[in-house]
Amino acid sequence: MRELVAGARLPSDFADVNTSRFDATSYNTDAFRFACEAMPFLAACRVVLCRGVVASLGAREARAATRHSAKGAPDEDSSSEQVVTRPTKGKRAASASASPPKSPEHALADYLPEVPASTVVIFVEDQAPASATALGTAFTRPGMITSTYPIPEGTGLERWMRTRAQEYAGPGAPSSGAFTAEAARLLASYVGTDMRLASNEIRKLVTYAGPGRAVEARDVELLSPQTTATAKIWELSQAILDGQRAKAATRLAQLLDASDMRPEQVISSLRSAFTQHLSVHELEQQGQPDATIARDLRMQPFAVKMVRERASRLGERALVYLHRRTLEADLALKTGMQAPRLAIELLVVELSARAVQAMQLQAQRRA
Repeated sequence: MRELVAGARLPSDFADVNTSRFDATSYNTDAFRFACEAMPFLAACRVVLCRGVVASLGAREARAATRHSAKGAPDEDSSSEQVVTRPTKGKRAASASASPPKSPEHALADYLPEVPASTVVIFVEDQAPASATALGTAFTRPGMITSTYPIPEGTGLERWMRTRAQEYAGPGAPSSGAFTAEAARLLASYVGTDMRLASNEIRKLVTYAGPGRAVEARDVELLSPQTTATAKIWELSQAILDGQRAKAATRLAQLLDASDMRPEQVISSLRSAFTQHLSVHELEQQGQPDATIARDLRMQPFAVKMVRERASRLGERALVYLHRRTLEADLALKTGMQAPRLAIELLVVELSARAVQAMQLQAQRRA
C-alpha cells in the first residue's frame, strides 16, 4: 500500500491534504463521492484509502438479504444506508423515481467507473469479494487492478523468513544465509502467520547474531521465550479442544517446567482461548464471514477458520461448559482450595474428556 501511495507522487507538504481515509465505521456513500471528486490541492492527484469497506458492505448486504427472506418483505432497517439517484428532467426522472433505492454496495459498484482520473482509490481487504456480488463484478471492469498478497505458510513462510533475515543482515550476512533452516522452522512454529511479529523477531535475532554469523535454533529459544510460551499455550488449548489428553498433558508440563509461567497464568490463557472460540462461534451463527470476524476480534483469517471448525465440532453447550469450568478452577486456585499444579492438571484431564464427549454427541446429531 505504501508503494502504491508513493506512486501517486504526492508532495510531502500536501500529502495529508490530498489523502482521504475510510474504514468500515466511517464510510458512507456521500462522503466517499465527495473525497473522490474533490480537486487535488497543489498536486497531480488525490488518494482515497478504504480499509475493510468492501467486507463491511458485503456483510450488510448479507444481513439485509437474510432479513428480507425471513420477513418476506423488503428490509425496513432504518439504520441501513440507502442511496437514491434522482435525474431531474424528462421521462427518465419519472421512471427513476419509481425504481427501488440502491444499496450502498450497488451504489459503490455503479460509481467506481465514474471516479475522476485525478483520484486514485485503493481498497485494502482481507479477501476479495465474491465474484457473484456487485462489487466482485465491479472489480473486474477495465481500469480496476486487483493484486493478491497471500500470507505465506509452511515452507513458504520459512523461505520468507530467511529472505527477510538476509535483507536485515545486509552485506555482512554469511554466504549460506543469515538464518538457518532450523531456526526459520522453529520461529515459524512459534509465530504462526503473524507477519509483523515474525519481522520484529527476525530483526532482533539478526542483530543479536551480529555480522558474519547465521541465526540458529538455540538463538530463537533464547531470545523468544514469550513467543515460545504463546505458541505452547495455543497448542495446549487446541489439544484440549481436540480431546487429545496425552498431548495436552505434555504441553502443560512443558509450560510449567520449561518456562516461567505459573498455573494461574495458564488457566487465564485457557479462559481467553475458550472465550475466543465462543465469540467466533457466536459471530459465525450470526452469518458473519471469516474476514469480518477476523477484523472484529483482531485475529488472523487462518486462525478464524481453525477456531470456527473446532467450535463447530464441539457445539455451543460444550464451549460454555469448558469456559465455566475454567473460571471455577481459577477461583479454586486463587482461594487456596486446591494446590496450583494439581488444579491445572486435573482441569486439563477433565476438559479433554469433556471435549471427546461433545464431539461424539455432535457427530451423533449430524448422523
